[in-house]
Amino acid sequence: MKRSSMIAVAIASLSIALAGSARAEETIGQGAGLIRVVGEGQILRSPDIAVVRLTVLRQAGEASQAVAASTEATRKLIAALVSLGIGRDDMQSADFQISPRFDYTAKPDGTAPSSTISGYDARNTLMVRVRKVAEVGNVLDVALKNGVNEGGSVDFLVEDAAGAVDEARKHAVAAAAKSASAVAQASGLKLGPIVAIEDQPAATIFPYASTEARLRAASSDAGVPIETGKNVITARVAVSYLVAR
Repeated sequence: MKRSSMIAVAIASLSIALAGSARAEETIGQGAGLIRVVGEGQILRSPDIAVVRLTVLRQAGEASQAVAASTEATRKLIAALVSLGIGRDDMQSADFQISPRFDYTAKPDGTAPSSTISGYDARNTLMVRVRKVAEVGNVLDVALKNGVNEGGSVDFLVEDAAGAVDEARKHAVAAAAKSASAVAQASGLKLGPIVAIEDQPAATIFPYASTEARLRAASSDAGVPIETGKNVITARVAVSYLVAR
């Protein structure tokens, strides 16, 4: 079962429209109005999948030689990852580049130096989904031992991101209700039913370094030390309530 904790936040973005405006009279009747509040809900969710980018760089005097060396090393890398239990469906070529390397020679007259091609670089980048986040350190360790000499970026994700946002959205609606009730009470108004709900863009999901994660990383002696932390998932809703004096 996935572990998560909740942070509820109420944002006081309020708009009160009482009777007297033409729109209020036409839509909800005299003596009534609207309160609009924005509620925000957040949950902390342990990531359950990691995406790692691994690059094999090889250099040679000819482009074809650099590509051949990069291809051979990449095949070796893929075989090593398969031996770790990573399926081929979880590996995808993300980038392939061939670029010349130049040598520059200064000129005695101080004008722009001349350049000549001294060789070629061939880069092959593999994007790997690791479905056991505890194995990310081992994956990086094996990758380094099997030809990877660039890259290594790691993104920790929640695979069921939509479900996590739905959970955060429930907390956002509850936070909005609490905020609307407080505003209505402070304004001497009676809070009525909801007349409109607007789902607003959620904030970016980002890692949150937890004490638990740091302890796990410190106690692990397998592969490259990696901290998974927790991801913060945020949802935000704008809710309009009918109010009366």
